[in-house]
Amino acid sequence: MSELEFRPRFRFRTPLNPEVIKQRVQAHVKDGNPLGLKLSGTGHHIVLQFPSKARHAWTPQMDVDLELEQLRGSDARTIVRCQIGPDPTIWMLFMGGYLGLSVIALLGIAMGASQQVAGAEAWGWWVALPTPLLALVLWLLAQEGKRRSKEEMHVLKHFVDDALGCDCFALSEAERW
Repeated sequence: MSELEFRPRFRFRTPLNPEVIKQRVQAHVKDGNPLGLKLSGTGHHIVLQFPSKARHAWTPQMDVDLELEQLRGSDARTIVRCQIGPDPTIWMLFMGGYLGLSVIALLGIAMGASQQVAGAEAWGWWVALPTPLLALVLWLLAQEGKRRSKEEMHVLKHFVDDALGCDCFALSEAERW
C-alpha cells in the first residue's frame, strides 16, 4: 500500500504498549507539529485532525485504534489499526445522498411499473429518471474531494510515522495479514 487511496486502512504490530503509543503521538502533537494538528479520542482510540481554521469539506482525519494482543508464550504486542478518511459528517452526507437517491429511484420505478400495469399514465418513471445522473454528480464530487485531500492524507501518514519512528505502511505490507 505504497500509495494512499480513498479511506486507506493499514495495520501493523508493534512491541510498544498502547499507552506508550498514545504518549508518543501526544508528545509529537505538542512538540513537532508546525501545522497545529489536533488530537482527540478516548481510551485506545485516537483521532488526528487538522485545526478547524484549516479544515475544508474534503479535509481528512486519521483514526487510530490500539489493541493489546497477548499470545501464549510471547510478549504482549499492540495491533495498531489506522484509517484515513473524510470527516464523519461529510461521509454521512454522501452516504445519505446515495441512500436518498436509491429510495427515490426505487419509489419511481415501483410507481411507474404499477401505473403502467394499471393502464394509467406512467409518470413514476420520470421520478426515477434523473437519479443515476444525480448519483454520478455525487460520485464526481467525492472524486474531487479525494483529489484535493491527497496531500493532507500524506501529511497525516507522515505525522504518525514520525511520532512512532517507523514507516507504518511498510510495516503493514511486511506483515501481510
